[in-house]
Amino acid sequence: MRTRQGTKKRILDAASELLQRNGYGGFSYQHIASQLGVKTAAVHYHYPSKADLGVALIRRYRANFSWWTEQLASQGTDPVARVEAFFELEARYLREGKVCPLGVVGVEHAGIPEAMRRETEVFFGQLLDWLTRTLHDGARQGVITFSGTASGKALSLLTSLQGGLQVARVGGGETFQRVLEQLRTEFGLHPQPVVRRMPAVG
Repeated sequence: MRTRQGTKKRILDAASELLQRNGYGGFSYQHIASQLGVKTAAVHYHYPSKADLGVALIRRYRANFSWWTEQLASQGTDPVARVEAFFELEARYLREGKVCPLGVVGVEHAGIPEAMRRETEVFFGQLLDWLTRTLHDGARQGVITFSGTASGKALSLLTSLQGGLQVARVGGGETFQRVLEQLRTEFGLHPQPVVRRMPAVG
């Protein structure tokens, strides 16, 4: 049983890496099997179809994001530190040559399986809700400034970061840093060190 669970985790790890580098349509079970040194039958045993694998990946991203936000909360981070932690999370994807998982499936949304689309939409709502609450808290405490509603500004922030990661693939990391600088200016932020280096959500 332990060996099977280990194989299942390795499959998800490999698939996650391939998804964030090449997109959902950019890898096959053969790619995963070759990377892990197993037969494709081993991948099919745990995930009979690629749709099953895709749903499992998004569910794991959601679980990891929940854990990540809980860790920030347990450290008592204020709204500014939470926003900066999210900036760092997105910047790390760029440094690792990846795209945020939400950005990947967002680009391919029309072409991914229906069950995976539904999971992605839940993930999007989860992330947007956390950002909205963070900005609302920051505005209430007077440490984050913006015009309009917290929900509208959270959506604007998220789309800026997602677009910035895509553009940085062409324009380089400097372009993404300029996006972060502009966002900090708009929110009246002064960078703060993250309480503790947080693992990536992926």
